[in-house]
Amino acid sequence: MEITEFNGELFKDFIEIVHRTMEEIRIHPEYSLSKNNHQLFSPEGKYANKVFDIYSKINEIKGDFKKIEVFLRRFPLKKIYDENEITHLDYIKYHTEVFYHKSNTLLDLFKLFTNEVYELGYSERKCTWGNLMKSEVVKDSLSIKVIEYYHKSFEHIIKARNLNTHRGIFKDSEKDDIETPMMIYKNSEKFNMELGDDFRKMMPEFLLEYKLKKYKNERLLYIKSGNNAAEQYINFYMNVTIPEFLNRAKAKR
Repeated sequence: MEITEFNGELFKDFIEIVHRTMEEIRIHPEYSLSKNNHQLFSPEGKYANKVFDIYSKINEIKGDFKKIEVFLRRFPLKKIYDENEITHLDYIKYHTEVFYHKSNTLLDLFKLFTNEVYELGYSERKCTWGNLMKSEVVKDSLSIKVIEYYHKSFEHIIKARNLNTHRGIFKDSEKDDIETPMMIYKNSEKFNMELGDDFRKMMPEFLLEYKLKKYKNERLLYIKSGNNAAEQYINFYMNVTIPEFLNRAKAKR
């Protein structure tokens, strides 16, 4: 899928404001490396600093998505993992859970970014969808539309994250089908148990290895597809929200 880019001119104007207001504080006569200098910012600078802080977190999430892909491509340090009874399936499950949580965090950051750009004044705890929709300006904005579409696209992932966070549930029947016979083989070796021929014929080890490799590749494609969609939404969101920031920042000069 071709990714929609973050508009280069918008990004340039955004960063120029952030850089200029940071330079203004750096040359301020009361500037000091040993103290918090936030109060020295101009109104434009305080506004830009708050917005840029959330932008940086969104950008960090985008990088984290890519890291998950890299981690899943390989199963390194196998000896150390074996010593600590961490299986390849555990490794895949862990990084899939990270993907779930990062997807939900991105939704929260979209809300926080909207809160800061539109100067709604909500605390992080109160920056909810319901409160955002109370604003007449925000509820009809393209920013809120992008967030709404993101939530619809990632709703199944967000539900999986909520089950995992609040009830410790990780639903994946394909993983379960591989994990049970692998555990039987592992325990038979660990406790010197004999496995019957019927079991070995029904689920030979080479077939399990094939299924594991196939499962890993499917998980990787699933997460890569999700990452591409998330990046698409980030760029769409920035392209429709940064103009509002630029207009408001200009009015504060």
